[in-house]
Amino acid sequence: MITSPITMFATRHLKCDGGVIVSASHNPKEYNGFKFYYKDGVPVSYESGINKIEKIFKDEKFSKGEGKLIKKDVIEDYSDFLLSKINVKKPVRLKIVVDAGNGTTGTIYPKILKKLGIDVVELFCEPDGNFPHHEPNPCKVGVLADLQKKVLETKADLGFAFDGDGDRMAVVDEKGKVIYMGLVFSILIDNALKKEPGSKVVYTILDSKAIDDVIRKKNGIPIICKVGHTYITEKLIEENAVIAGEISGHYYFKDTNGADDALFACLKLIESLVTSGKKISDYEKEFPKYFSEVSEALRFPVKASEKFPFIEKLKKDFINKGYKIDTIDGVKVIFEDGWALFRPSNTEPIISMSYEAYNENAFKRIKKFVEEIIAKIPR
Repeated sequence: MITSPITMFATRHLKCDGGVIVSASHNPKEYNGFKFYYKDGVPVSYESGINKIEKIFKDEKFSKGEGKLIKKDVIEDYSDFLLSKINVKKPVRLKIVVDAGNGTTGTIYPKILKKLGIDVVELFCEPDGNFPHHEPNPCKVGVLADLQKKVLETKADLGFAFDGDGDRMAVVDEKGKVIYMGLVFSILIDNALKKEPGSKVVYTILDSKAIDDVIRKKNGIPIICKVGHTYITEKLIEENAVIAGEISGHYYFKDTNGADDALFACLKLIESLVTSGKKISDYEKEFPKYFSEVSEALRFPVKASEKFPFIEKLKKDFINKGYKIDTIDGVKVIFEDGWALFRPSNTEPIISMSYEAYNENAFKRIKKFVEEIIAKIPR
């Protein structure tokens, strides 16, 4: 068993020219696929190489040759690498529940956490590709119910849930409350900027303005990016940023060469709480509050042939009506008191939407604006 972060680590560690993992990531058992990496574990985006792989596949122009198979176990090296980057005094006196969702993390992540002296309660840590307990997607509504219950039942300090291949993370506090991904990111930002003040932080166009506020408050430099782990890794490396994140529970670090490593994020969150002496609820009081519908929930089917033309038409309509827009990823309408974002899925016939406002009246108005757009989607 191996995770996406370990594949990225192994590609760098073994000085390979590339890497690949067979993985459906957070998707249900009916799905499968591959994730490709360049030298140093940098993921291959559609524009930087997947498009070429797609053409080779369609044209059936496959290369032939011979190679050799060398087996290496890099898990201990991976464990040592991560723990060398964590500054906490052992043993860490915490009880933590780990929900691996029967994915690949179950045989790896609990063992590494135990090396810090953490009391780990394992939940669904037996790998099973049928995912008998819940989908391996910690962002999906209802998936964390068992974790919440286990945290309360065992009187744990925290609960962590990971996706199928270990690059997404969700957090539950000691009261069994699911912590908003943006708050987790803000804690990680605070920790990173204390160590490297004035550094750049990458976030996506889909994130709340609260993230931009936190970065500036902590004396960081905000860098905005389009959604997608390959784009974020590329942007982090390009800008030499210290950390990046997105609301789907992916967190990226300069320390891991831009890898979205959920275990490293888990360790860094633990480091933040232990060294600061704070609870997550203390950070929550400081986190900016806005009225928002910023999630993966607002996804609407669209006629496949109309998906991208629909977004292009929206752009033209908004420009003609004098709206201020951002087209870094889909089209984002920027109001004085909020914003609304409309994005086409690259893999499905879906239009996703998110919106946010800085007061309640603006939220009602922007919500109505979004609903009017939804009604126009060609189905």
